[in-house]
Amino acid sequence: MKRFVLSLVALIFAAGLAWAGEMRIVNSPGDGYLNLRTGPGSQYDIIRRMYHGSMVDVLERAGKWSRVQHEETGAVGWAFHKYLAPFEGGVPMKFVYSPGDGYLNLRTGPGTGYQIIRRMYNGESVEILERKGTWVRVYHQSGAQGWCSVKFLRN
Repeated sequence: MKRFVLSLVALIFAAGLAWAGEMRIVNSPGDGYLNLRTGPGSQYDIIRRMYHGSMVDVLERAGKWSRVQHEETGAVGWAFHKYLAPFEGGVPMKFVYSPGDGYLNLRTGPGTGYQIIRRMYNGESVEILERKGTWVRVYHQSGAQGWCSVKFLRN
């Protein structure tokens, strides 16, 4: 019996490790977001909203819930796994969305202190190449590469 229990514990532990590092996409088009919570259940407090199309890294699973790290904000918490779609690979495509002025500056580095390369207008596409905090290095549809704030990019 002791051997069976140890084998079962090892199997459960190994299954949990299989989820670590798995990229998923928030798939909640109905209300446009998925709640990130402090624990694995709807009774736990909401940390933040993760918007439809944003990416998460699955750290572990507990039943129908996954502990994830939200790629856009770095926040870690629990999300209902049903609303996390598999990421099929490839480079995530995003679109510029800056409602205030209609454009987003593409810069030479990850911060507002860097030189502006060009304006990227709402609806133009970018591919994410790298991330540093809330800044991403992107390949713009024009062929230009640079940095911009991830909070003005949408799927």
